[in-house]
Amino acid sequence: MSFTPIIEKSIGDATSKIPLRNRIISLSDWWTLQETSISRILDLRSFEEHQKRFLSSLACREPSSLSLVDLVVVPIPFSVIEKRSFELPARHIKFSILVSKPDLVRADSFLCGSNRKRPNPWKVAHVLLDTEELWSQAQDMGMVHRGHIQEVYGQQHKCQDLVMDTTNTLITSRIRFPLARLWQPDPMVETVLFSLLAKTHDSNQQTLSNETSRQVWDLAAGAGRDVAFLAEELLAADKAYKIVAIDHRYNEKETKIVNDFWERRGIRDQTTSIKLNLSYWKTLENVMASDLTTKQVAAMFCVRFWKPDLVKAIARSASIHSGVLFGISHFCKPSVGASWNFDHPSEKTVLERNQLPDLFQEQWDILHDEIAFDSDHGRTMIHFVARRR
Repeated sequence: MSFTPIIEKSIGDATSKIPLRNRIISLSDWWTLQETSISRILDLRSFEEHQKRFLSSLACREPSSLSLVDLVVVPIPFSVIEKRSFELPARHIKFSILVSKPDLVRADSFLCGSNRKRPNPWKVAHVLLDTEELWSQAQDMGMVHRGHIQEVYGQQHKCQDLVMDTTNTLITSRIRFPLARLWQPDPMVETVLFSLLAKTHDSNQQTLSNETSRQVWDLAAGAGRDVAFLAEELLAADKAYKIVAIDHRYNEKETKIVNDFWERRGIRDQTTSIKLNLSYWKTLENVMASDLTTKQVAAMFCVRFWKPDLVKAIARSASIHSGVLFGISHFCKPSVGASWNFDHPSEKTVLERNQLPDLFQEQWDILHDEIAFDSDHGRTMIHFVARRR
């Protein structure tokens, strides 16, 4: 069976209404259309099908180049896609899916919004059907691997043994960090905080025993994606920290979700979660007092989380020792006196342009203070990092 490729001009509101069956494309035609630096595929096939064979970027090497094509393939069986939807790309990011024909209609319902519980569709650009023709083409293109599933997409050298059950879609394997991901970390965490932590790791670690790791606190960590990013990337760079996720929503169910996520990613030993109300610094300070006193804390950060009393208290706290980093990525007006022309979030929760520098300048050195645009609605955000003097 052959398919005529659909070459969309855009994956906007109009294209999102096109049924997935009309976005089916052959693997070879799909490959010729890849023009972006990252090509993402969500593999929705069952665990059993993953075990037989799977797509991989290992052999996707251009004949005239020594660099690998950045092909990201992540297996999440359709049977668990709803509870693992936080592992999908942001709604404005285009990606393709690999799916078996019997699951195509259900995938359309879930991903493209015909399921009324999820009216906001993901941007599925193309559909690759699980057929023998696809795997024949993949074999010819050097993109198919057979046998046990292995997370082989990382380009770093750090490896670790994993044991996963069928629910988590992985079996015993030797993995390389960082693992492939469809989701993206917060830009401040990815480009600023990670680099600072990697740079200061060795000198900071000398003050602790060999059995103790420096800690990084994610305040209001939610689904734990930034936690996973930092744990994996720092592990890959041989700069291991303990990443502590703190959130008031971490009941038994939510804690299991994030712990299972980190288990699948192979970073369970580098992460921990704590249920805590973050409205006030005193609460956090009291619970984590021993870690603050023994100077185990290397950094704390907030992403799209703004509690004025909490942040003001952090800026003035005597419990935070010299060298600790504080980062925040949040909605902010682009300049002094600027208006806020977006319905969400409300203007009262948006930072003024100089609010953070004014709070932290007395006792902290400001390392990064940048206004950026978020990638989905173009709202202005501040990426801010300071170090305690």
